[in-house]
Amino acid sequence: MLSRKITLTCLLIMVGCCLVGFGPPALIGSDLVPSTTYADALSQASAPSVPTIRASAAAVVDGDDGQIIWGKNPHQAWPPASMTKMMTALVTLQHANLDQKVTSNVDAAKLVGDSVMGLHPGERLSIRQLLYGLLIPSGDDAAMVLAPAVAGSESQFVALMNQEATQLGLTDTHFVNEHGLDAPGHVSSPYDMIVIARAAMQYPLFRQIVSTQHIIIQGRWTYDLTNTNYFLGRRPGVIGIKTGSTDLAEHAITVAEERSGHILYVTVMHTPDYRPDVAALLDYFDANDDWIALSLPETPLDQVSNSTSTGQLVVDGSLTMFLPAWRATTLTTTLNLTPDSPLRATDNPDLPDANAGTATFYSGGEPLARLPLVAK
Repeated sequence: MLSRKITLTCLLIMVGCCLVGFGPPALIGSDLVPSTTYADALSQASAPSVPTIRASAAAVVDGDDGQIIWGKNPHQAWPPASMTKMMTALVTLQHANLDQKVTSNVDAAKLVGDSVMGLHPGERLSIRQLLYGLLIPSGDDAAMVLAPAVAGSESQFVALMNQEATQLGLTDTHFVNEHGLDAPGHVSSPYDMIVIARAAMQYPLFRQIVSTQHIIIQGRWTYDLTNTNYFLGRRPGVIGIKTGSTDLAEHAITVAEERSGHILYVTVMHTPDYRPDVAALLDYFDANDDWIALSLPETPLDQVSNSTSTGQLVVDGSLTMFLPAWRATTLTTTLNLTPDSPLRATDNPDLPDANAGTATFYSGGEPLARLPLVAK
């Protein structure tokens, strides 16, 4: 009798084992949790969170394509303070003769509480030299001299600033002055500030100035200029670009960090101290994200043939995306091939590539990009 019970128990155990599925691991506990968890979801769940910052608004943007990677109220408008001077410099670079000499009618000694380069009345400097005084020590006096020199008056210069903001597609920005001191209606957002920064960084002189830690400008007087950007020279890869500070704005900064030939932009606004905020964001994205080139592996699986030859499928052109590590490890591709696509003759590389279809790249099941294919 005992042996029959043991035998029956063993049979039940064997049947139970046969009924157990061998699919992906399942989470149990709540009906709201999907029954199946895949590798990409597990990777995403294990990814560290973006650190908490004190800034009221912030944005992290891929310098290649201008896309927001992360944001905290990235379109919220705040007083931009001296980050305004990025637009002041951009408009100056667009409209001025950099070698034109300008005579200062501003006495920096009377601008109590302002950040200045230290101009004296009667000083005569080039617009190029004044741009150094504008961007390195964040000189309000330099801005006050540049505006009428470039546009004829401060109001006309500010009109050019707002015109450029419209052309850049900025929706959170309106300028009232050229220096960034607090004024009703003088506002911008972290995202808009980065759009301006990217436009200005297209000018080699701007890039040179904002990456300069210290310089001496010689006129009738000597101007010893030190950059207000705390991270220049302290953090490898930081190449600019502009700080800001007023009573209403508190502290703000737009930072550009160059890595592997790409630029990552970070702006924080309305924070008691921009340094820990920016450091935390750069530390996080340096450790967890990178630029990944979307391409196909050179394998026999990615080849097409016609009656005479075989061609290797490759992405036409190149695209690099700034991706979290978990996304980079879950990249997949589907191919949509053009029937009977002609191949480029291997003995005539001057012939144009023939369209072979498209490749769609996915991460975690979400489409990232659809790129054209050619067969070489």
